[in-house]
Amino acid sequence: MSLLSLSEKSIKTIKSITNSTYLDIIGLIIVVTASFVLEYQKTVFNFTFQQQEYVFYLGYISILNTGFSMMGNRLVTKKNNIGNFITTCNTFLSGSIDYLLGNAGAILTYPVSFIGNYIVFKAWKKSKVLRSTDFIFYRNIILGFFFSFVLNYIAFKYLSEKPIDWKLFFAITIPAGITFGGTFNTARMYPDNWFMWQFYNLTKAIQNLMLMNIANVAKYTFYFFNAIIGYITWRDDKKKASI
Repeated sequence: MSLLSLSEKSIKTIKSITNSTYLDIIGLIIVVTASFVLEYQKTVFNFTFQQQEYVFYLGYISILNTGFSMMGNRLVTKKNNIGNFITTCNTFLSGSIDYLLGNAGAILTYPVSFIGNYIVFKAWKKSKVLRSTDFIFYRNIILGFFFSFVLNYIAFKYLSEKPIDWKLFFAITIPAGITFGGTFNTARMYPDNWFMWQFYNLTKAIQNLMLMNIANVAKYTFYFFNAIIGYITWRDDKKKASI
């Protein structure tokens, strides 16, 4: 979406929506409503420990986790570094849920996401300068996919008792590669990085549909549209800062 095709009034409206608390509330309502309507809260994970059977209420925990994740995402869109702190802390819970739902690579990939999000948090404490796309932007994307394919292959091949489900492998590896590169680039605050997050949100929605994580399907659908307004807002801010 080009800024040239939008009037100053339209951009101002979009920026007001981006920074609105109402949009935060709308996002939470969408996720919670979709999850409960489809009865995702009833999803449980049964396991045995020391010959005792236990029930983990995966649905409720996943909905709660999604709420925190959405708060972090919206704050990042507003350039509020608290969002990166929430996202960093929330990474372990997200990884645990993904692993229980069948993402064998989560045990290796989520620690990388944790480190990446922490780096972003530290970087934003030092500088919040919006940058133009450069060599580092593309280098980070390549590194992100490299780490994702290597770590997920190791996990699916050697840490899982099941044969590799290649459809699930690529459905998990591609979004992970995008999130690695996108997270590294978030540290440098590239407005064009929001295009990466749009593609990421689309692939994550498909992945979570395969894993039947309805809360996340609703979340990433909302994130897809949030990435659009995030790009317009950051791009306009960078344009005005360079004048």
